[in-house]
Amino acid sequence: MRRDARLRGTRGPVPQGNHGQPVPARLRGFAAVRGGTPLSEPITLDLAPGSVLGLLGPNGAGKSSLLSALARTGVAHRGSFAHGGVDLGGLGHRPRARRIALLPQDLAAPPELLVSELVGVGALAGTAPDPARAITGALERCGIAELAGRRFGTLSGGQKQLAQLARVLAQDTAIVLLDEPTAALDLGHQRAVERIINALAADGRIVVAALHDLTLALNVTTSALLLDRRGGAHTGPPGTVLRPDLVHDVYGVHTELHTTPGGRRILVPADTP
Repeated sequence: MRRDARLRGTRGPVPQGNHGQPVPARLRGFAAVRGGTPLSEPITLDLAPGSVLGLLGPNGAGKSSLLSALARTGVAHRGSFAHGGVDLGGLGHRPRARRIALLPQDLAAPPELLVSELVGVGALAGTAPDPARAITGALERCGIAELAGRRFGTLSGGQKQLAQLARVLAQDTAIVLLDEPTAALDLGHQRAVERIINALAADGRIVVAALHDLTLALNVTTSALLLDRRGGAHTGPPGTVLRPDLVHDVYGVHTELHTTPGGRRILVPADTP
């Protein structure tokens, strides 16, 4: 696996405004809805190109539902989600797929599908001007070029996650939604995904990532949205949102924040029970 291949961002045309610059996304009074009931208070946020929003909260707080509502993949919503002034909820499937891609928690795909074919689904759905090149580049970025000819059903859980992530990268969209992108991965691939997220942001993409790893959230995100099980939604810089009192209120765990000599922030359980 070439280490430099992990670091490259996507290179396709990020949707731009009138002055040739990537455009922001905006949530206005947005909430996922189930059974007619909003799962959180209304969320209003501006997401600048190059930003990484960490979607945080305990199990059952509604992170996956919110991502699904943003992507319009089966969960209803209230409010609006717009990109460059275009309400994504009003777009058909194909034009929406050219702006927004989702890595779901459910990694299901036809077991007989070749990994290269799965990644090709993303390349053909999105904005990549050269689908074959997009497939190769996405496989390399995820460090799984050697799996291109394998059938999806023969992969391990972590390999399936990387294959689906490659599909998302090949889609080459301005907005990338990631649901627990490191959940099934070993430590080396977790760090590789962290670098991929950083590269996407450096390339002007907007990334929204649901994360259980609060240390990862502290180090890779530019802002945080912390959901609690009471429907609350707390927003702000990650270091502010993940302060010990709020983490204890939401997760029921006392924590301490430490900083390594290299400047990496680490959130660990405190000695206090």
